[in-house]
Amino acid sequence: MKKGLFLCLIVFVSSVGVMGQNDFRERIKERTEKYVKELKLDEKKAERFRKIQDEATQKMREEREKLRSSGNQNRDAMREVITKINDERDKEIKKILSEEEYKKYQELLSKEPRGPRNR
Repeated sequence: MKKGLFLCLIVFVSSVGVMGQNDFRERIKERTEKYVKELKLDEKKAERFRKIQDEATQKMREEREKLRSSGNQNRDAMREVITKINDERDKEIKKILSEEEYKKYQELLSKEPRGPRNR
């Protein structure tokens, strides 16, 4: 009985973690598509924009995992890494957007909630 209960608890906790990751990925995908639509990007720019966003998201995930696995739970260190990745992402995005599109992109970014708790 105890083993069964324990097993159920493990399955539940694991599924909650996976669901959280899927929710995060879905939110990122939705936000990216919102930007593509709001910026009225043609398919070529949209494809490149999505790729840059995906790469930045993957990089953030990897860097967070590195910090966590090294035992570093320092929020300032994590914020610094994320800021650097966001800056790199924005430089790449600036290369593919017109001046007007980039200005609109910056406006859209400024309206977005920041941080993991601002959902």
